[in-house]
Amino acid sequence: MDECFFHPGRPAVIRCKQCGKPLCSQCRYITEYGIFCGEDCAKKFEIFYKRVEELEKRRKPEKKGIKVIRGFIKFIIYLLILYFIFRFLKGFLK
Repeated sequence: MDECFFHPGRPAVIRCKQCGKPLCSQCRYITEYGIFCGEDCAKKFEIFYKRVEELEKRRKPEKKGIKVIRGFIKFIIYLLILYFIFRFLKGFLK
């Protein structure tokens, strides 16, 4: 396990969710969004998270028909792959 970024010699118990610095239990800055090394990283992550939420709200929902077609295409591809595997094995075992 790594040592705490702020207290060398102390074992780290977690990493900052934003920057990845190893932290001991005393250095954790806990928020509703996770555990961070300080207020700056917590704020950066909160801004990022809110931007992602905003973008997700703007995104057009995918139509059901498209999902069904994609699923059907994937199914056909898997069947073709299985067909060629069995065909190869059948020729190999002869």
